[in-house]
Amino acid sequence: MEYDNDKFKNDIKSLINIGEELGIKRLSALINRTSQHYLSFSEMLISQGFKPYASKVEVFRDLHDINGNSQKYKWISLEDSIFTEYDFKKYWEQCMAGSDNEPSSLTMEEHLNSLKNELGDNWRNSCKVIYLGNKPIGISIPHIEPGTLSEGRLFYFGILPEERGKGHSVLIHYQSLYILKKMGAKYYIGSTHEKNIKMQKVFLRNSCRIKAQTQSFYKYFDS
Repeated sequence: MEYDNDKFKNDIKSLINIGEELGIKRLSALINRTSQHYLSFSEMLISQGFKPYASKVEVFRDLHDINGNSQKYKWISLEDSIFTEYDFKKYWEQCMAGSDNEPSSLTMEEHLNSLKNELGDNWRNSCKVIYLGNKPIGISIPHIEPGTLSEGRLFYFGILPEERGKGHSVLIHYQSLYILKKMGAKYYIGSTHEKNIKMQKVFLRNSCRIKAQTQSFYKYFDS
């Protein structure tokens, strides 16, 4: 498709107007940094009030050879009613603490609302806490990307601070891929911030390959 600078600018302005009408807090945009139009896109976004947020690495993995699931961990979803929505938000917040990713500007309630809006009625089943014995280790939120039949993603994946550095990440990430496969995913798309080298190593250990390098931009609306 031929790049039309004026059309792109008008489309951005239309999105901003819609955001203002809906009263949303933040509008985000993602650009592939290898695109020949990257500089034009980024300059246009900045001129419309967007600010660069984070550079990310996006990965891909075919799930055809993901087999079996380790019995080392116990997976429990919010749907099982073993823990509450409040508990899940608490674990999620703890997993985000001290992460090598850029800090989020959203509250935990806003994160959860975003999850509900994106995943729909079955969101509780995707919210999983991983236990080793009776001790929570981390969380994973596997789901099929809305609008697709076979694209698996993790809305969030993280290890609790006190459990980091113990070899859990690679195993739990692999099991997350296995769950995606059982959900019907044929392939997995994942991403992390460019400076999060630890997560990139997890991707590589689980045979994910780099698909793209992207830059995200956020525009915040006055409350």
